[in-house]
Amino acid sequence: MYRPNVVAIVVSFLLMLSAVSSAQVYRWVDEKGQVHFSDKPTDRQQAEKVDIHTTPSSWQPLDINVMQQGDFSAVIETVDVERIQRDVNNVYRFYDQVMYFDFYRKVPVKIHLLPDQQQYLRFVRQVMKNDGSRSKGLFIPALNEIAVFVHDEEMGGMESTYATIRHEASHAILYSLANLMPVWLNEGMAEQMETLTEVNGHLYIGSHEENKRICLHFRERLTDALAFTRIRGDIWQRDNMKTGTNQSMAGQLVYQLLSKSYGRSLVTRLLQDYHRGVNKRVYYLLDEHYIGGRQAFNIHWQQWLKTGMTQPAVIRF
Repeated sequence: MYRPNVVAIVVSFLLMLSAVSSAQVYRWVDEKGQVHFSDKPTDRQQAEKVDIHTTPSSWQPLDINVMQQGDFSAVIETVDVERIQRDVNNVYRFYDQVMYFDFYRKVPVKIHLLPDQQQYLRFVRQVMKNDGSRSKGLFIPALNEIAVFVHDEEMGGMESTYATIRHEASHAILYSLANLMPVWLNEGMAEQMETLTEVNGHLYIGSHEENKRICLHFRERLTDALAFTRIRGDIWQRDNMKTGTNQSMAGQLVYQLLSKSYGRSLVTRLLQDYHRGVNKRVYYLLDEHYIGGRQAFNIHWQQWLKTGMTQPAVIRF
């Protein structure tokens, strides 16, 4: 059901955020179930303080430790360690400046870079005690470290390697912020980081053509967006191993959301909610944070899918 009053509230909230460099935001729900935001405290007992950081200057580049392990003499392309460090810092910067998380005093992730898949698999099996043969890279929560190997030309070469590092860096960041986040949201955000670039100080996310191609190919078999958000994590992962459609749909769903101001607001609020330990499924949070509620969320996805996922070539932040 479309709720027109929510539009004015959310738009006002977004304008308030863009106009204030550093402010406290309060949120409450009135007797009719309407969500309100304000920069002034209220005498309502149910009002909660929303911790959102909006000061880009508070973020400073982190010292990213890239450890090259093994014999790289057979690697054809030169590994650009400085680029890896810049790329990972851009991922941290994205979550700080776009998603409003403060990384002051956060311990940055360490990166193990192996020269080929064989040495990578040995490392993963030794450290993580599992197979890892279906992965291009892994984040190891217990160590706060990433393991990635240099991809061959068939897999996409160094560009694919750099993209995988950014993908895993996203997992590392989200794990440090909210390790109980839904799988689809976690993976969807990581997919965006694969295309993250920085040009003249601005961050951009580009269209993920592989995700788009897979979703359009399997469009008749894709579930609706609401059902997708309710899939249990272990089942989500198991089904994804078969065709990769869950990963692609998560990426496209989050890309669609980030391309619109109200969708970006939803993603921000979901990440903030899970960071604060909110014990609710996304299915129920949609009515609180998405214009038009859960039904509009589902309709917007279906419409986008039917039109062939026409989208901006890039999203600028």
